[in-house]
Amino acid sequence: MMKTNFFNNTISRMKMASINKIKKNLKFTPLALLIGAMMIDNQALALSFSESGNTENLPWLLVENSDILFLVIINIILLGVFLYLKGMFNNLLNIFASSSKEKETKTTGTFSKMLTDAVPVEDEDKIMMDHDFDGIRELDNNLPPWWVAMLIATMIFAVVYIFHYHVFGTGDLQLAEYNKEMEKADAEVKEYLTKNAMNVDETNATVMKDSKDLAVGKDLFDANCIMCHKEKGEGDIGPNLTDEFWIYTGDIKAIYKSIKIGTSNGMPEHASKLNPIQIQQVASYVYSLPYTPGKEPQGEKYVKE
Repeated sequence: MMKTNFFNNTISRMKMASINKIKKNLKFTPLALLIGAMMIDNQALALSFSESGNTENLPWLLVENSDILFLVIINIILLGVFLYLKGMFNNLLNIFASSSKEKETKTTGTFSKMLTDAVPVEDEDKIMMDHDFDGIRELDNNLPPWWVAMLIATMIFAVVYIFHYHVFGTGDLQLAEYNKEMEKADAEVKEYLTKNAMNVDETNATVMKDSKDLAVGKDLFDANCIMCHKEKGEGDIGPNLTDEFWIYTGDIKAIYKSIKIGTSNGMPEHASKLNPIQIQQVASYVYSLPYTPGKEPQGEKYVKE
């Protein structure tokens, strides 16, 4: 009998030592996680930060202040969930470590009470409502505080949203924000074209006479145009590009425009395939094509300068 008691006491002490060790490790776990997060370098996460306006050597992912704030909020929420689960785990350890039923009823932490505002099971008779249906009775519990807080937060957000966007007009609605973004994008495109000497369009296009430009224009013509205009431009589905008759005039600017945005007669646009310089090279090659008999004339006569 003494050996049995000694054996049971030894096992109990081992259990208590294991539980105390787990508790000790749990105390340092949040601190270790926090220190580890602070020691992680931004480069390890493949994130870089740059000032607005600096567009050179941008990373594949640009993190803005709003993104950082969102991540901080998510981490705070996750930390709260972790601490709550840690408290529940500690309560379970206390239950397993204690042999007293009275001690088990006292394991509900204050954090859980604040989170749910639930009445203990043994006190439910105090909030039991009088009516019942087929033996089913109702408890007059309070709403969970976290739910009430979220409801109040959404109401405050709704009021701020209405006044910010619809009453005072201090914020842009979706359409206005879209238009501003498009204007910004157009300005960036113009700046890029100017910087790379590609600020050419149907208003200022000129005939390129350099043999290298014409050779590039021929290659682009062969890759994109011969299925409708044939190899020498004599026309097939599309009109003959070598005679003196033009549907949209044979001016270099008109040719550039037709290649760029297409026409209503079936000519597709090529602005999505070719950059402005390439369009000018193709237009110059078409402008320089010698006459080749082919499809009957279409349009009006135009004399090249």
